[in-house]
Amino acid sequence: MKNYKLFVRSMKVMGKRMVLYLGAIFMMSVTFSMFSIMSSLLMKSVVDIAQVGEYQKLATTIGVIVGVGIVSLLIYRVATIRYNVEAKRVYGVLSEAVLEAEMHLPYSYYEKHHSGEIISKISYDLTKMGDIYGSRLRRVVMPFIQVVIFLIPMFLLSWQLTLCLVGVNAIMMGSEMMLLNPMHRVSTELSAINTKMTSRLSDLLQGMEQVRMYASGYKTVQEFKTQNHCYAKKSNKMILYVACLESGGKGFELLCSLVFLMIGIYFVEKGYTTLGALTAIYTMYGAFSFQFLQMGKYIPELVGCLANAKNIFDFLDEAREPQNWYMNFLDERKKTQNKQQQKVKMKKDGIEEEFAVNMDSVTFSYDKENIVLQDFSLQIKSGECVAITGASGCGKTTLSKLLLGLYPLDEGTIIINGLDIKKCHLTALRKQIAYVPQEPYLFNGSIEENIRMGRPDATEKEIIEAAKQANAHEFIIHLSEGYQTNAGERGNNLSGGQRQRIAIARAILKDCPIILMDEATSALDNESEQFVNEALKNLQGKKTIVIIAHRPSTIQLADRVCCMDENFYCNLQ
Repeated sequence: MKNYKLFVRSMKVMGKRMVLYLGAIFMMSVTFSMFSIMSSLLMKSVVDIAQVGEYQKLATTIGVIVGVGIVSLLIYRVATIRYNVEAKRVYGVLSEAVLEAEMHLPYSYYEKHHSGEIISKISYDLTKMGDIYGSRLRRVVMPFIQVVIFLIPMFLLSWQLTLCLVGVNAIMMGSEMMLLNPMHRVSTELSAINTKMTSRLSDLLQGMEQVRMYASGYKTVQEFKTQNHCYAKKSNKMILYVACLESGGKGFELLCSLVFLMIGIYFVEKGYTTLGALTAIYTMYGAFSFQFLQMGKYIPELVGCLANAKNIFDFLDEAREPQNWYMNFLDERKKTQNKQQQKVKMKKDGIEEEFAVNMDSVTFSYDKENIVLQDFSLQIKSGECVAITGASGCGKTTLSKLLLGLYPLDEGTIIINGLDIKKCHLTALRKQIAYVPQEPYLFNGSIEENIRMGRPDATEKEIIEAAKQANAHEFIIHLSEGYQTNAGERGNNLSGGQRQRIAIARAILKDCPIILMDEATSALDNESEQFVNEALKNLQGKKTIVIIAHRPSTIQLADRVCCMDENFYCNLQ
C-alpha cells in the first residue's frame, strides 16, 4: 500500500472528528506564527521610528502588536487542548478496533499465528501508529502552514531576499528527503524484529520449566538474544538517520544565517530593502528557517510510522469469523430463526429433540487436500453420554471444533438440538454447548470469578451449586480464601485436577443442554481423574455429554462408545 494511501486511511479512522483535529492543528499553526510575526513587526516599527524620530507612534504600535500577540497565545492554548483530546481519542478508537478484531478473528488465525505476533501489534505497531496523531503529523503540518504564513509578510517586505532564502532552505530539505526510503525500510525491519522478539519472549515465559531443563530452551534464549542484538543494530541505524537530520539541520541553520546576513547587507546597500524591513525579516527568518527544516526532518519519521500503520491495517483487514459460515442473514430469514428459538424454548420446557447431536455425512479438511473426516455420521440422543475414542490423529479434536462451529464443513450437515449449523448464528449454536478442553484456561482472578465466566449474572448460590456438581466445592472451601482464592496466571495456583473441576463447574453454570469434554482427564493422575469422573456421574441423565477420551476409566462412564479411526467409525454398545 502506497504511503499516501496509508496516510489517507489513517485520517479516515478519525471519522467526522477529523475536521476538529485538523482544525486544531491549523489554528495552532496560525496563532503561533502570528505571535512570531507580531514580534518581528514590533522590531521593524522600533527601528523605523528610531530612524525618523516619530516616538509618539511607538506606544500605539506597541499596544496593538502586544494585544494581537496575547489573543494569539490564548487561541493557541485552546487549540492545543482540542488537538490533544482528539489525538488521544483516535488512539483509543484504534485500540478498540484492534481488540475487536482479536475477538472476532476465526479460530484458524490463532492456530496459524504466534501469540507474540499479536502482542507485538498492540505493544509496538499500535503505539507507533498512535504517534502519527500524537506528534508526527502535527510536526509536518504545522511547519508547512507556518512557513506559508511567514512567507506572506516576508515577501511583502522584500520578495528578492525572501526568494534567495527559500532557495537555500529548499536545498537542505531536498537533502533530508533522501533519507525518506531508508527510514521507512528500517521502520519496517524494526517492526518485524520486534514481532520475533515478542514471540520468543512469550515462549520463554510460558515454557520456563522446559527452558531450564532442556538444551533447546537455552537455544530459545539465544534466539531472543540474537534478535535483540539485531534490533539494537537496526535501532542504531535509525538513530544515525535521525542524528543526520538533526546535525544537518543545525549546520544548514548556521549556513542560512550567514547567507542571510551577506545577502541582506547587499540588498540594503543597493536600496532593494530598508534596514527596518531587514530587521523584521531577520527576526522572522529564524522561525521560518527552523520550521522549514522541520518538514524535512519529520516527513521521514512520519513515513516510518506509516510502516507500522500498514501492519495494523493488515491486521484489521483480516477476514472475521462470520455470523454463519454458509450464508448471509437476510431479513426474510428472521422467521426461521424465531422458529428455531421456539424449539430451544420447548426443549427447556421438557419437549426435547430426539437427537441432541446429529452429524450426517460430514467431510472436512483443513487445507482442502488432506481429508481429516470423510463421510462421517453420528447421532447422539438427548441426555445420552457418549465417549468418542480413537487413535491419535483420527480427527477426535477436529470433531469438537466442528461441533463448536470453529470451522465450516466441506460437506454434510450437523444439527445441534434442532439447530442446523448452516442456518443459524454461531452465537446461537454455541449457546447449546459448554466446552471443557484438555487444558482449561483459568484467568488470573478469584475462583469465583473464573466459575462466573460461565454465566456473568449468576448468584453466589448458583456458583456454589455448580461447584458442588463439579465435585469442586470441598477443595475450594479448604483453600486459604475459599472462593476468593486467586487462581493465578493460567490457574497455576491450583493442581491439574482442581483446574479441571473449576472448568467443569464453569460449564455447568453455563447451563447448556450439551457438555463437550475434549480429553478432560488425559493429563490427570488417578485420584484427580476419579474426582472428575464423579463430577461427570453427577451430570449423567441431566445433560447430553460428549466425551473425547482414551482412558478406560473415563470411557466406562459412557452409555455408548464411538470409535474413530481415520476414515471410519463404529459404535460399541
